[in-house]
This record gives sequence, structure tokens and C-alpha cells, in this order.
Amino acid sequence: MKIIFCSIAITMGVALSGLNVFAQAPPVAPERIRNAMESYVRLLASGDTDGIMSLYGEHPSVEDPVGGKPVVGREAVRAFYTQAGAIKVELVGPVVVAGLEGAMRMSAELDMVALKGFIDVIETMKFDDQGKIIEMRAYWNPAEISPAR
Repeated sequence: MKIIFCSIAITMGVALSGLNVFAQAPPVAPERIRNAMESYVRLLASGDTDGIMSLYGEHPSVEDPVGGKPVVGREAVRAFYTQAGAIKVELVGPVVVAGLEGAMRMSAELDMVALKGFIDVIETMKFDDQGKIIEMRAYWNPAEISPAR
């Protein structure tokens, strides 16, 4: 009985160590990252560029959509959000946080000159040690915009 228990404990310890369960806690609490991402969705929906920029660090980059040319630097990122204006978005499901990164799924209704319709988006964000966004990547494809929900 002792041998089986010892074997199970060793197996679990090896499995858990491979998952980095014993690593140090990240410098920013997962709740802080989750709150920042949820705030981002609300601010994006209201078109609050200043509020969005308050979530970003000093040297941010935005790749929206992924595969496009990244927008780099605070002024360029500010211009990107100013041009986008308010977008009808809502969070679908939980924000998932791992270390200094988070991912979320959103549903968006686009009403722009070139883009009109509905689309699902996955966004990932990387954060610095102060809990500020340093990278945002939006996964979506213009070909998947549908005219109705």
C-alpha cells in the first residue's frame, strides 16, 4: 500500500511540476489583469479613447486583425482607437488569465463605412509588471463578418 501511495505522489509531483504549479506568483494578480480586460471591453463599447489608453503601457502595440501591420507606440495606438470610435462589443464567456497574459472572446457589431455586420473576436493581451497592456492582438477575419447575428 505504501509503495502505491508513494508512486502516486511522485507521479503527481512530476505532473504538477511540469505545469509550473510551483512557480512564483506573477508580479500582477490575475484579478487585476481580468479587471483591466473587462474594463477595456466597456471602454471600447463607449468609445472612450482616453480610458482605453489609461490601460496601456508606455510602448504598446496593437495587431488588429492578427496578420495585419501592427500599430506601435502610444500616439499610433491612440489614433487607432480614435478612428475606430465606439464599437458595439460584449464579452462572451470568462477572461482567461495565465501569468502576465489574458485572452477573451467578444461578439462585435461593426457599423463602419467599410465593415458592417457581426463578428466573433478573440483578443489576447500581454501586460507589463505594472499591470499595463503592452500588446493586444485581435483574432478575426473580415471574410467572416455576417450581415445578421
